[in-house]
Amino acid sequence: MPQIIRDLRSPISVELSVNLSTISRLAPLPLPRLARLVLLYTRDEDFKTVVRQALCDTGTVLLIAQTADEALQIVCRRKRELDVAIMAFNKDCHGMTLVGAIRGCCEQLPTLVVFDKDSEQARAIAYANGARFCLSKSVSPQQLANAIADLEPATQQLAVA
Repeated sequence: MPQIIRDLRSPISVELSVNLSTISRLAPLPLPRLARLVLLYTRDEDFKTVVRQALCDTGTVLLIAQTADEALQIVCRRKRELDVAIMAFNKDCHGMTLVGAIRGCCEQLPTLVVFDKDSEQARAIAYANGARFCLSKSVSPQQLANAIADLEPATQQLAVA
């Protein structure tokens, strides 16, 4: 008799940005690339709103993880498909183990860490664990969009012979 295994956990949130855009350097991706894939780890509803506003009209697919386990599952399953990871932490240095684990699973993934309270110690620990950029949660949608744009690798252009 085959066993049926059911996953009783709630599904991970997936959103596609299609609202009015703000002025930033983060633009929709050129074809043939259909969407930017961004992992967001946060439990803060206000910060989710800021991220949604930052990614509006960019064709970004936002994968929202509310637990460290969900975030690691997304990274380990999607690996090179992910373009950027945004990790938001409520306390100074808590969660840096997650940033390090993500780096261990997917070393090339650009990671942006956002703190409730900005501190030099928290930034140093985040950078030591693989973060490429750190911000405080008082960031505006436009500043966040520009930080994401700065994390993305430059589009490779083909040379014409």
